Amino acid sequence: MNDTDLDAFQIALGYRFKDVTNLERALVHASADVEHNERLEFLGDGALGYAVSAALYQCMPHQSVGDLAERKATLVSNKRLVQLAVELGIDRLIRLGGSIANDRFQPRKIYADALEAVVGAIALDGGLGAVRSFVDKHIYPHASDAIDFERHAKTKLQEWADAAGFDAPDYTVVKQETDRVGELWYVKCTVTNLSHSGEGVARTKREAERFAAEAILAKVDEK
Repeated sequence: MNDTDLDAFQIALGYRFKDVTNLERALVHASADVEHNERLEFLGDGALGYAVSAALYQCMPHQSVGDLAERKATLVSNKRLVQLAVELGIDRLIRLGGSIANDRFQPRKIYADALEAVVGAIALDGGLGAVRSFVDKHIYPHASDAIDFERHAKTKLQEWADAAGFDAPDYTVVKQETDRVGELWYVKCTVTNLSHSGEGVARTKREAERFAAEAILAKVDEK
């Protein structure tokens, strides 16, 4: 990672570090076998949760506690943080150890964790005010559509099948294997009387099922 990469990343973040040491550490995964980002991730998780809660509390004064909690959970979910991390370019900047870097089914949660570590670095460098500015720029703008954003692909497929008069989707584990990194799940999703099926492969059964559901939804949307 060179200075140009760090400069571009800070521009994307909307925050300029006074000291980039913690930022550099935030972009190092534990698999790299050097000083890594886990402690910064711990700090960032707490700082991000507070800043998102504060933004929702102040900007949505008429929402119930239940609705605020649901929106917060969605806004700081792994799915949303992974998406934001990729948008910011963390997937290209993060330093990984060989076992993870060479894994074609690399867990995408790594990017969400690194983003939390970056937030931790922002908290150390600029305080909670800087974290709140980051949230206002990158996370809170999605609050109004947060509930729909995170609707799970399996839920969407179930709703589509109900509306179209089909039976509930069925998920079958086709194969489960273990490689040097961990488990791999192969799942097939079918809907009775529907010609399309979907397949998913991932490190967890749940994620493989989601990929399989997304595969069917993509085919249905093409029609």
